[in-house]
Amino acid sequence: MHRSLPTLLLIGLLILFRTLAASMPEAMPNFQPVAALFFSAALVAGGWRGFLIPSVAWIISYPLPIFFQGGPVSDPLIFGSTLLAFGITFLIGKSLSTRSMPTLLIGSLTAALSFHLITNGAAWLFDPRYAKTLAGLVQSLWTGAPGAPLPSWVFLRNFAAANLLFTWIVLSARICLPQLAIASPVSSTPAH
Repeated sequence: MHRSLPTLLLIGLLILFRTLAASMPEAMPNFQPVAALFFSAALVAGGWRGFLIPSVAWIISYPLPIFFQGGPVSDPLIFGSTLLAFGITFLIGKSLSTRSMPTLLIGSLTAALSFHLITNGAAWLFDPRYAKTLAGLVQSLWTGAPGAPLPSWVFLRNFAAANLLFTWIVLSARICLPQLAIASPVSSTPAH
C-alpha cells in the first residue's frame, strides 16, 4: 500500500483541485495541478504508467467543470489537443528527469507555456469565434474569445503558477519520501 500512496495522493489532489476550480471558477480560474501532475509523473514514474495514471485521473475529472458550470461537452478536437498538450508536458518532464530542482521548476513553467500555446492554438484553429489570421491567433493566446469574462493571459498566469507550485510540492515530497525518490536528481539516496 505504501508504494501506491504517492500515486493515490497525486490523483486525489488532482480531483480535489479540479472540483474546487470547477465549483468556484471566478476565484482562481485555471489554477489546477493537471499539467504539474503529468510533468511530475514523468519524474516519478517515467514509463507508460507515468503517462497512464494522470491520463486516467484527468479523464475521470474531465466532466467536473461541465457538471458544476453547465454548458456543452467539449469538442473532440479540443479534447484531443488537450491530451496532446499533456503528452508534450509529460515528455518535457521526462527529458528533464535527471536535472536539478531549479531546472525542473523552469521546465514546469516551460511545460505550462507549451500547454497554453497548444491548447489556445487549437482553439484558434477550431473555434469559429476566432478569425483565422495572425490577429485571431494573438487574440486566442492573449485576450481570449469575444465576450470572455477574462483574458487568456490570466489563465496562463494561473496555470503557470499552479504548475510551478505543484511541481515544487512533488519535488519536495521526493526529497522527504523515499518511495518517491525513484531516479531522483534532487534526492540524496541513489536509485536502484
